Amino acid sequence: MKKLLSIFITILLTLVFTGISMAGVTRVTFQWEQTLPSPNDLAGWKLYRGNATGGPYTLQSTILFTVVMSTYEYAADITVPDNTETTYYFVLTAYDTSANESPYSNEISKKFDLKGPNVPSGFRLKP
Repeated sequence: MKKLLSIFITILLTLVFTGISMAGVTRVTFQWEQTLPSPNDLAGWKLYRGNATGGPYTLQSTILFTVVMSTYEYAADITVPDNTETTYYFVLTAYDTSANESPYSNEISKKFDLKGPNVPSGFRLKP
């Protein structure tokens, strides 16, 4: 576990792509890079979301480890309240087969703007 924790302190989490898929739900793709020793006891990662920088964070998703790669990517559906402008903050941790969890990665943020346009004013019919 000691090797696992020292590796994951340096996880660099980045926000890759955002696109609205339907009202109130946004598909967001996260990407991170890391080097794993062989063998390793990595079981997966946990993606957390917070409403303020520095947390507190709540678990958004659990991502299972399947194969060693240099870059990992995960797409998540993020629910955003309709007609709001909200910023969420995300961090990632790694966990091993003994359920030990690493410290948080770097924090990234994303502003979601689902506010509708302003109501038109001065609308009238000219004779």
